[in-house]
Amino acid sequence: MVTMAQTASIVVAGASMAALVSQPTMRGNLMAMLAKWTGYNAPGGLWRIAAILLALANLKNLPFVWHLRFIRALFYQLYFQPTPIPPHALFQPIITSTRTTFLETDYNMHKSNSTYFSDMDISRTHLFTALIRNGIRKNSRLGGAKKSAVAGAVGATDGTRGKHYIALGGISCLFKKEILPYKKYEMWTRLLCWDKKWFYLVTHMVKPGVAQPESWTLQPWKKPQPAKDVDTEKLKGAIYATAIAKYVVKRGRITVPPEHVLVDADMVPAKPEDWVYQEAATEEQGPNDDVLPKAVEAKDWNWDVIEAERLRGLKVAEHFAAMDGMHDFFDGGKEGVLGEFADLLY
Repeated sequence: MVTMAQTASIVVAGASMAALVSQPTMRGNLMAMLAKWTGYNAPGGLWRIAAILLALANLKNLPFVWHLRFIRALFYQLYFQPTPIPPHALFQPIITSTRTTFLETDYNMHKSNSTYFSDMDISRTHLFTALIRNGIRKNSRLGGAKKSAVAGAVGATDGTRGKHYIALGGISCLFKKEILPYKKYEMWTRLLCWDKKWFYLVTHMVKPGVAQPESWTLQPWKKPQPAKDVDTEKLKGAIYATAIAKYVVKRGRITVPPEHVLVDADMVPAKPEDWVYQEAATEEQGPNDDVLPKAVEAKDWNWDVIEAERLRGLKVAEHFAAMDGMHDFFDGGKEGVLGEFADLLY
């Protein structure tokens, strides 16, 4: 709330500025500075101003800005993130926010479907780098000379040429609601599950402010929201789109199993040799049932809890993985084609 003293200060400051601008000399100097900076009175000056305003209004779509966004996310989570992630936060989502610019709109004047993917690249980079940063640091330290849990677990990676790298293997997106120009939206990205080769990440594009987190693991200074019943229908109504993507970690041509990557990143404990998952407790539950508790304490973080959540996500991810079979539908025009056309000029 603005106090009387603050109001008086604003009025006095405004009156002083108006008095200065009313002076012919001051007004002339201001106009000269504006003309010199913008060049509006030079030939083509107004077009120059329009170009600057257009660029500022579409900043994230300018050449190489996507690369800057990616590098910022990567380096911040890898080197400048001050808070470590406790292992029991493995399945928590990370939130990034942005807006739809005019250059991202299609002929319907809402966010073009193709532009969803470049935004989700940044959100997934934040999450995946944050989760496995300990492993990245271990494998990059001293040029990879330090032995890591990944190298020890995989075995075959020892002596293999090439460093560890991360590759996107596929993505599928379901569109639910339109996003209007300059509308702000949030991307909630979390680790869904993994199998013997792939990590699966899910991203929800949602309306801001609908979800109210009870805690912030990487930002403990943020004010948590009091625990309350979640209105699932309200949450579903806030979703603009949902996407699933799969990542693989490689060293040279060798695939590093996801479980070993997580062990190397200190996100899961080494699996006991005699451990056997008891699936009787969850075999009748569906993919949307709350197997993983809302808040997992560190003392409860064990392979029973980890495997329960992994299998819950895998029920959905298996359908996505089955889409690899679509590659077999390409027959090279065996039955003929309709035609061939250039996209623009060539």
